[in-house]
Amino acid sequence: MHRHSSTLRIHRPLILLLFIGSLWALVWTLTSALVPSLAREALPTLQARLEPIGIGLGDVAFSGLRISPWLNGLVLSDLEARLDLNPRDRIQLRSQLDIATLEVRLTHPFSLRGAVQATGLEVRLVPSDRPRQLPFDRFSNVRLAIGDLPLGDPRQAAKTIRGTLKALFLENHAIGEVAFSGEVILDIDGVARVANLYTERAGETFKLRFREEDIRAISQAKGLDLVPEQIEIVSLYPLRAPVILMLTDRARALATRYAPDDVWLKDAMRHVIWSFLLTRTFGSVFATRVTDAQELRPGNTPDERAMDYHNNAIGRRFVAENVPLAALPRRVRKDPDVIRHPDEVEHFGADRLLR
Repeated sequence: MHRHSSTLRIHRPLILLLFIGSLWALVWTLTSALVPSLAREALPTLQARLEPIGIGLGDVAFSGLRISPWLNGLVLSDLEARLDLNPRDRIQLRSQLDIATLEVRLTHPFSLRGAVQATGLEVRLVPSDRPRQLPFDRFSNVRLAIGDLPLGDPRQAAKTIRGTLKALFLENHAIGEVAFSGEVILDIDGVARVANLYTERAGETFKLRFREEDIRAISQAKGLDLVPEQIEIVSLYPLRAPVILMLTDRARALATRYAPDDVWLKDAMRHVIWSFLLTRTFGSVFATRVTDAQELRPGNTPDERAMDYHNNAIGRRFVAENVPLAALPRRVRKDPDVIRHPDEVEHFGADRLLR
């Protein structure tokens, strides 16, 4: 009798665990079966809530939707949708969004806060949807994760996601739990190049940057011959990178066009025009940083380096004087303040040399 009671006491917890596990499995199975149809029914309401905050979705489709075994999240598979980031214009739903896996997970059940992670994300933006400050219109092989979202309020969660992405991709300065890695297409004078973009922590914020190997490869392919310091600058400023590379290529082409046979005149022309274009686009402080990095290249004599520094400063001065770009070739040839050969440095005198 005593043995029977002991056996019963041992088996009761096992039976209880088995019952709870079976009940849990039943709830999970039923929930997983019901959620896809409920999600499709909820789509019109979700779309209506997203449009006022600047997100238009249409033709939404997915191959599967399942609930996590712990009932604290869901996973969408093969999500496809038409996207509109400017729903109030007349051109709607022409951009494309594809996500291989989209996971929504509740990390703090009591406050209903959680995280969203997308893998295998592809985005193709039409011109009307691409913000003016964003130099990329195609993203591929992306992994994106954003945490600490108010999942209890889908509209607020979407607004938070949009705000985080806007800060990251338009200002390159996002606060909070965000991670991005993927490929973007850099269009340099009509030639498309792939570069890997990813987030990097900077104190309490996250910033985007390029892999330096990719920028080096693009530089070499375009014949720009950037020094390591310039490659680092371009990598650290991904939102400016395509423009920096384009202006560098343009300055070189103009110098070759207007001074094809004179090596030193072409060098002066390239430095003045390059500094001019960078200053006009980004301001003198950033332009100075980019052009000064060029002068760290080994092999130049002191006079050659002084000539380059001076002509870079002349380019910045021409911007301040509102000299038009079309007038630069003649100014470089005729202006007495431009140095057109390293031998002229000594005759200029220290008081006339600019930096």
